[in-house]
This record gives sequence, C-alpha cells and structure tokens, in this order.
Amino acid sequence: MAMGGTGVASASKFNASFHNPALIAFNRGDKPDKISISAFMGARELYNESLNDDIRNFQKSDVRQNYIDATGSLSTLEEFNEASENFSRELGNINLSSYRADETNAFSLLVDTKPVTINFFTRRDIREITTILNLDEQIIQDNFEFRNYGSGSSSLMDLDADLKSSVDNTVFKMTEFGVTVATTNVIEYNMPISWGYTPKLIQMNGSHQRAKILDYDVTNPPDQQPSVGLLEWNLDIGFAILLTDSFLENELGLDGFWLEGEWVFGIVGMNMVPTDFQSYGPARSVPELPATKRAIQPLYQVGLAHYRENFMVTLDIDLVETEVWDFEGLTRFVSMGGEYYWRDDFHLRAGLRINTAQTTEAAKDKAMFTTGFLYQPHGFSIEAAALVNDVELGGTVGFGLAF
Repeated sequence: MAMGGTGVASASKFNASFHNPALIAFNRGDKPDKISISAFMGARELYNESLNDDIRNFQKSDVRQNYIDATGSLSTLEEFNEASENFSRELGNINLSSYRADETNAFSLLVDTKPVTINFFTRRDIREITTILNLDEQIIQDNFEFRNYGSGSSSLMDLDADLKSSVDNTVFKMTEFGVTVATTNVIEYNMPISWGYTPKLIQMNGSHQRAKILDYDVTNPPDQQPSVGLLEWNLDIGFAILLTDSFLENELGLDGFWLEGEWVFGIVGMNMVPTDFQSYGPARSVPELPATKRAIQPLYQVGLAHYRENFMVTLDIDLVETEVWDFEGLTRFVSMGGEYYWRDDFHLRAGLRINTAQTTEAAKDKAMFTTGFLYQPHGFSIEAAALVNDVELGGTVGFGLAF
C-alpha cells in the first residue's frame, strides 16, 4: 500500500504472492535467505460520508408523502408536477450515497531452496458496503407521462407499496490459501529471469440485505445472512526479468545516463479462472435460496521498476477493468510508487494510485495518495503504510522475520 499498491515488478518476498508470484524467487545481489515468515493486517473505510444523515433526512422529509398525496384526483396538474419534481430531485441527491469498510490480514511462510522457492500463504479480506439505491425513477416517470400526456402506464393503484427505493447492505468475505512456486535462471547478457505460479483455494461468502429507506434503522441495521461458502480452485501466473545495461544498449539500441542502475519488468495474471458466486439476495421468497451474483474476475497487470543506489521507482498498469472488490463501479488502476533508502535498514515510501476506468457509475476510488516506511534490523522487518484521498482513509502494518 505504501507505494501506491504497486508490486508487479517491485514486490518483496514478503508480499510477492499477492502481486507477482515470480518475484518470490527474484533476488538481487546478496545470498538469499533460507526461511522468511511474515504477517500483516490492515483496514480502510470511507469518511466524510453522509449516508446516515441522508437516510434520517429522507425519513423526516415530507417529499415522499407529498408525492403520494399529489397523485390523488383532488390535486391539480401543477401540484402533481411540482411534487414529482421534488421527489425525483430528493432521490437523485441521495442515490448511491454509501459507506464502505474493508479489513484484511495475511500470513506467509517462505522457503528458499534450489532450484525453486516456495511460499505458503493465507489471506482473508472482508468488504462491507451500505448504499442508497433510487429504484423509483421509472415509476415517477410513468406517472408523469400518464398525468400529463395520457400515455404510458400508471402506478397509482397502490403507490405507497410500489415505491421501493432502498438501503442495501452487502458483505463479501474471501479467504485464500495458496502455494506459490517460482524459480530463477540466468540467460544471455547475465540477465536473471523468474517465473512462478500460485494454485490456490478461494472460499467466498456473501450477504445482501435490502430494506426500504423508510424502514431502515441506522442504529440497528439488519443482520447479515451470509451464503454457504463457495470453495474453488484458482491460479495466478507471473513473470519477471532484470534488463541489464548491455541488453538495453545492444538489443534495443538505447543509450544514456538513465540506463544506469537496474530495470525490472514484470507481467502477471491473477485469478486466471473467472468465478461467479451467489450471495443471499433481497428479492427472494425462500430465504434459503441464494441470489445476486458477484464475480472474481481475472486481473492482468504489467509493471516496471527502476533501482538506483539510493532510491527506486516503479509503475504498475492494469490491462483490464475489473470489479473484484468494488461493488460501486469498475476500476482500472495506474499505480506509481517510490522508495528512498534513507539508511540501509530504513526506507521511506510514497505512491499515487489513479482509477482510469471510464464508467457511468464509476468507483469512489479515483486518486489515492499513500506513504509509509520499511525498517529491517538484523533480519526482522516492520512495514507500515497509510492511504488517504477525498473519501477514504486506510492503513496497514506488517511484520517479517528472515533466518
């Protein structure tokens, strides 16, 4: 997180399984450690959010009842149109108002052997999001056309029951257990290349509860009803290569002072097997039957990292739009990060992550600024990170031991 979520070409052994499996075997310089153990945890949530106030204000407002009253035969056309406009505007103002909270934790045990490096890991992620949905715009439009033009259909028979704008609570829990296997070879121009793969088991549970806005109690939200866990295999595949000066000059014809240092290129495919799963949905006559599909989608990324004596910079680019975690819209991140080696055992980090997905209802994750540090005395490491933008705040902390 500290370097903008980058890692395709720059992840350390401690977190390579979550960014690029090839990098667990990608060593630069010193003799590799034999065993590494690491664990981290983190959380983030939206702030400055107005969800609860939006719900309370709507419940106290008369706009909904005024609209119902104005549909009666005693109201004039002007009164009906004004009530329709006010009701539609109120719903539009609070549509997609939301609150989101994430939690994550992971543990890794990595063993360096010849000819392969192996990492055993577990990871658990939880996302909860509560969102106001405007589901009445079509009814309002139909009634408007019926009253003004005598066309379309009318919902005046039981309007109080037909109005169904809601507050939706969705919880998604995903647990992974995987084994990353990677190896490194040296090819022409003394260039090390690594490739690795991660077969993993994924268990997914989901809950989706819906209540009309008037019935939603912000102090006592509905209990979660998680679906039966779906357990499936999936696969991550990664590749990384260190590009030497001689290769860049002789094969690519590049030249200049910027060739100094080391350049690492990586490419990765995560969750190569697309997986749909079903959570309990709101519109169900039998509570035991699932509904509302969510998906674990493939994510393809490329990354480039440049290392100098006192610093490194890196860039990751998502090749596809995805909604692995974001129920509000698609994401497609361009992530940039850097690390300054203040001392041999203390590094400062910073990054920027920008969502470039072009969607009508895109995710709230637009641009995220990150910062953090790495302290690694005598084979022990402490990593911490913070994330902030205009709508959310987050942080992680990790611990590692190599011996």
